[in-house]
Amino acid sequence: MYPTPDCGPRASESNRVGRLHVPSDSANGPRPGAGDHHGDPGYRQLHMLWPAGRRPYPDALRPAPGYLLRPGSDADIAPFRELMARVELGSWGDEELAQVHASVLPDGWLVVVHQPTGRLVATGMAQHNPVPELYPGGYEVGWIAADPDHSGHGLGRSVTAAVANRLVDAGAMSIFLRTDDFRLPALAIYLRLGFTPHLYAPDMSDRWAAVHQRLGGTPAPSAGTRPDPPTARPLP
Repeated sequence: MYPTPDCGPRASESNRVGRLHVPSDSANGPRPGAGDHHGDPGYRQLHMLWPAGRRPYPDALRPAPGYLLRPGSDADIAPFRELMARVELGSWGDEELAQVHASVLPDGWLVVVHQPTGRLVATGMAQHNPVPELYPGGYEVGWIAADPDHSGHGLGRSVTAAVANRLVDAGAMSIFLRTDDFRLPALAIYLRLGFTPHLYAPDMSDRWAAVHQRLGGTPAPSAGTRPDPPTARPLP
């Protein structure tokens, strides 16, 4: 996902994820995801919307046997960085990590651990991340990643569903995610869970049609609507 500008009020201090103590042992690299789009300043990611008030199916929230879904902690920072680098979601220096975590809800950084080895194998974040022109009351299912060595166990599905569920628990009514056209396995997961494409820009219809064709010929989506009802409840 691309980093966003200051798009409105951040989560309050009480909403910051565990006030993680970020170690200062990493060099200052590029912002997370900054190199993902080949330097194209006009690149726009695909956006998807979660139906307001809907919860994921219970089966999607249960990780496969041998895996544990839990909130992230300070001890997970180093393996988180390793995982994000491996799946090409950017370099995470101290400043970048702290900035992103400032938007995460309490217990909103979720990780999946492989219990036999203790290895962190999936991650996702429930973020308060308004985008004024699209989602002024927006909350994001952010930074989903899963270790390719553990593919086939539904880890991406479980952590995505858990993040969406955390936002629904908190009362968020405008929930979105951002991703890229080439991330076909992730796109298939999001569509199966119930996320819908948001055609927020003129090129989105053709891009989504191409995605659906590559996924097996699913019909292209109809135009999305802005998911910001005036009755959306603020987070506590």
